[in-house]
Amino acid sequence: MNRFKRFLSLTGREFRLFKNNPIMVMLFIGGPVLYGIIFGAMYQKGKFTDLPVMVVDKDNSPMSARFIDMLDDMDVLKVVAVRHESIEMRTVLMNDKAMAAVIIPEGFEADILQNRHPEINAYVNNANLMTSSYVSRALLTAGGTLNAGITIGAMEKKGLPAAVASNQYEAFHSNIFRLYNPASNYMIYSWPSYLAIILQTVTMVVMALSFTSEYEAGTFKELCQQSKSVSMMMAIKAIPYWIISIGLAGILACFYVFFREPFPKHIGDAALIFMLFIASATFMGMVSSIIFKTQLRAVQFLMVLSMTVYIVSGYSWPFDQTGWAARLFAYIFPMMPFVNGYRILLLQSGTLGDITDYTTIQCIQLAVYLLLAFLLLKVKTWKEMKTS
Repeated sequence: MNRFKRFLSLTGREFRLFKNNPIMVMLFIGGPVLYGIIFGAMYQKGKFTDLPVMVVDKDNSPMSARFIDMLDDMDVLKVVAVRHESIEMRTVLMNDKAMAAVIIPEGFEADILQNRHPEINAYVNNANLMTSSYVSRALLTAGGTLNAGITIGAMEKKGLPAAVASNQYEAFHSNIFRLYNPASNYMIYSWPSYLAIILQTVTMVVMALSFTSEYEAGTFKELCQQSKSVSMMMAIKAIPYWIISIGLAGILACFYVFFREPFPKHIGDAALIFMLFIASATFMGMVSSIIFKTQLRAVQFLMVLSMTVYIVSGYSWPFDQTGWAARLFAYIFPMMPFVNGYRILLLQSGTLGDITDYTTIQCIQLAVYLLLAFLLLKVKTWKEMKTS
């Protein structure tokens, strides 16, 4: 009986230790709760719907209109525009304006009626393997349904049973061409997102540790006195890591060579968004370091966020398929605009002009975190010097 009471007493003691340790509470309860909320907000639909597709209808006939209606009736697809003239494929498929472009040839209906078996060509943006797979299947399903309808109708006119239709040639051919990573290489697809989450995490954590180590060592006041100004202090802390980041970028470039991965066509554009990304992550880490007083708490807070940031980045699951809460959360972190912009530069040979939306977000994030870090550090410095 005494052993049982001692067991209950020690168990209660452990519960009290847990309750009184905010770090343990944050990790053990806060982490799973946060992951669950973000995961649910991100994937609450559970499937892709209304993925944008553009149609170039060169035939402009009742048959082509019927096919366009069938595309729009697919849950997965949404016809966002119909053109009747040739289009610049690169412009249409860039930046997810359309996941696919469907070309209906001139004379499509006439060729079907004369059994000449025309071809419908669909060009799918394969930079995102998840969405391209759904779009390809939906396009083939719509084409197969129209084919079956035409063939069955022809059989009925001839007085033949519909079952005979399965032995007939298709009325038209559907061709799917995958652009940007046509081989569906998963390494090429996933490489940018893995690099981005690693870079963001280590940059924020290292910067947070740089300040919190000063607090723990009692040298922050000395740093304030020697720096003379908050701006100089921020520069002193940030510039060494930016210089190191240049070397880190060189190491990552060696990985590209070692693993035989393609480089972005426009290296200068990629370098610019990389610098904006590192700068934003630096000042975000600086903000965290000012908020938290110990290295352990800063690291734990940032590490808890890392997985959620990867999920909500929009790299694999498009933003328009997620809840507003997940989108809002994603806009807080530098990874979102960087990784999506970098994918366009890498896989679609884009330029800065093609990722203006993402670079604008990067610049806004940089300005916000720079200003926030300056103000928080100004207050922190003022309090520290006031006590001296």
